[in-house]
Amino acid sequence: MRRTLATLTATAVLVPLMITAMPGAASAATNTLTVHVYDRAGTKVKTRVYATNLSTRLEYDLTSNKAKKLPRGTYVVATEITGRDETTVLGGRTVKVSGSSSTVIDGRKGKPFQVSLNPPTAESLGTVTARVCAGSNYLVESHAFLDKLYVIPNGSENFRFAYAADWMDTHDSGTSTEVRGRYAAIGSMTGLPNNFRRTVQRSSLVPVTLTARSQSRGEQQYQGVSLHTRAGGCARDMPVTGYGGAGGFTIPLHVSPGKWRFQAETLFDISVRDRTFASGGRYSQTFFAAGRGPGLDLPYTYGPNLVFEPRGMFTDPGFDGATEFLTDGWSFGEGIKSSTTLTRGGKTLKKQTRTSTSAYDSTFQYRMSSAGWYGLTVQAKREHPTIAVPAGMLSYRTTARFRFHADPRKQQVAPVYLTRFAPAGLDLQNAAKPGSTTNVSLTLDRKKQGGVKLGTAPKVKTMTAWASYDNGNTWKKTTLKKSGSKWIATVKNPSSGYVTLRAKVTDTKGNSSDITIYRAYKIG
Repeated sequence: MRRTLATLTATAVLVPLMITAMPGAASAATNTLTVHVYDRAGTKVKTRVYATNLSTRLEYDLTSNKAKKLPRGTYVVATEITGRDETTVLGGRTVKVSGSSSTVIDGRKGKPFQVSLNPPTAESLGTVTARVCAGSNYLVESHAFLDKLYVIPNGSENFRFAYAADWMDTHDSGTSTEVRGRYAAIGSMTGLPNNFRRTVQRSSLVPVTLTARSQSRGEQQYQGVSLHTRAGGCARDMPVTGYGGAGGFTIPLHVSPGKWRFQAETLFDISVRDRTFASGGRYSQTFFAAGRGPGLDLPYTYGPNLVFEPRGMFTDPGFDGATEFLTDGWSFGEGIKSSTTLTRGGKTLKKQTRTSTSAYDSTFQYRMSSAGWYGLTVQAKREHPTIAVPAGMLSYRTTARFRFHADPRKQQVAPVYLTRFAPAGLDLQNAAKPGSTTNVSLTLDRKKQGGVKLGTAPKVKTMTAWASYDNGNTWKKTTLKKSGSKWIATVKNPSSGYVTLRAKVTDTKGNSSDITIYRAYKIG
């Protein structure tokens, strides 16, 4: 059970409230509330009850059948009643607390909550996540099979109710079970529903192809992706369903139109992507693509300080920083060791090595005394104090080398670019066929840093790219072709092993950036 935001509207059925107060309670010095809870068999049960004061919006936890001291006021209370028959009952009440007050949440009054899919899947039963909210907070959330959920009706506008139903379509071959698709439908309403029934037509759902590629071999290549609602109100951030497995996978999803959030993670990567799916459209979403390298961060000056944050040294090439963001995780927190060196005129001004324990504790900062040409080199590798990095981990090491002119009297983002590498035509293991040719899309990226404006984009003078088949010991220049705002590098793949990628861009004033991704993708 968690707490987040809530609000939304629909329909519900009004029912009378049962509120009782002890004689003389209004004048009592101490105000208490007792919530008596019964299961579907009529047995009084001990469970947690959640309460929100409608005036102050303060939240309180109660234990059923036990008096709780509360400030005088009007409250909404809700609870989840789990039965021995694996049923779940959700119910809530509005109660005025003044003196010794009490109310009852009776599971015997619960009505079936039913959502079905048409046509049904091989596993037509499905599951549902349901939530009872009050104002901007949700009180209680439960996960149950769709034939095991009951809701006690309550038409009060103090309550909001949201649900997310999930079905899985499978095929059993006799030796294994193949997941052919997942279906998710959401809904919300004012009040708590009375004997709710809804049939979801498959044709009303939006098709989304979800792909998670493998970043390593062995046990640690597990990929997991969870789906959450972003509709707002009571349904905001509600977990809907999850997908996972060892190695890469592709699953056809079918979801209600609207806003959704994907959270994808392995032991070394966590990324989150917000998407909006419109009715009638067809979409795809891919995580853990090859070519994870320096992204997000460029050097910048703030006052007399030159600042760089090596937090995004293993960023997905498709990361846009607007609808997608990274959270504190292995590769964006305590799973990255960085070494940052600042030079000027061949002299080292500062060197810093950090193993991150959060997203920002590796920030590099140097107080400049004068304007001039500076060199900043950042080397990063995946490293964790308790988890061993797999021997075949892709993008296990990256390097960014910048040369730029900086002035301590000016706030500016360094006039350099980040090159983002996106290899095309790879399989779910992020592998190319032996001896094949891979086209790698190169995109030049610049984003605002620390509130400092970008300024005029540097004018590119030269762009060069290389490939290495021996982990950067030797390099082979690739053929480059301009395609719109991107460059396409043609890489001839070896018969086995890995491909390391490097690109250097120089502007007309001599500023430059040199980006390298070690083991960007594999062969075979």
